[in-house]
Amino acid sequence: MKKNRHNLDESVRFVAQHYQKGLFDPTTGWRRLGDTLPEFRRAGHLSLLKRVAAAALLLLITGVGILMMVNRPKQLFAQSDNTAFTLPDQTEIVMQEGAALAYDRHFGDQSRHVSMRGNIRFSVAHDKNKPFIVSTPTANITVLGTVFDVSEHGEGTALSVISGKVLFTPESPAVQILCTSGMRIDYKMKGKEINVYADDSSILYSAGQNTLTLNNAPLEQVILLLSQFYDVKLDAPAEELQLRLTTSFSGQGIFEIVNIINFTLDTQIQITN
Repeated sequence: MKKNRHNLDESVRFVAQHYQKGLFDPTTGWRRLGDTLPEFRRAGHLSLLKRVAAAALLLLITGVGILMMVNRPKQLFAQSDNTAFTLPDQTEIVMQEGAALAYDRHFGDQSRHVSMRGNIRFSVAHDKNKPFIVSTPTANITVLGTVFDVSEHGEGTALSVISGKVLFTPESPAVQILCTSGMRIDYKMKGKEINVYADDSSILYSAGQNTLTLNNAPLEQVILLLSQFYDVKLDAPAEELQLRLTTSFSGQGIFEIVNIINFTLDTQIQITN
């Protein structure tokens, strides 16, 4: 015990004898130690970099996660028939069992765009500045304010207009078909078939077979569809537009079709470009 105390006293006297105020700066000392020991300096530097990188990666992952959560589309599902929802723009929808609908967080700000599967009835709130667009895997439907049913059945899309006007655009051929109250469309992706029905008329166009079948179809609607199918502009006198046509075409070009219609109905349809 006395020996240990003697050694401690000797150490204290030695330090006290050689101590000068300000002679040793711990910060400077550690820096000099690092300069003289490269491995120590490199190890400390790498360790610091690892800590900083880990913290940055954690912040990045957290930020991306928050951003994904904020931008995640709103999704609606129907677990039973006649499931009703009201969208942010006050559009009302009634979904049948298994139907799904999604829209992003900006819905209603500058546009109104939803995507869907299954069978859904839409009662669209009118907004002339923001068309309401419904997308299925095989078609787009554009409206301003109306009531209609859309059924996406895997092989295509069906539309039934209850009131108002709806613009139906199948994926291929990408023609725009204007549908009014009482009209129905059934589009089948296989064969690229478009069936347009009304109470007393029908139009069947098959792009796959290049056939067009008309049954008591109003000439106004026929001209509109032909203009879209063949990418031409067709004109006819206003008094002829309510005439109806029943016939079929297979493989003919637009000039031959127009000539046949004019000969059959004694009309004056012209291709203006």
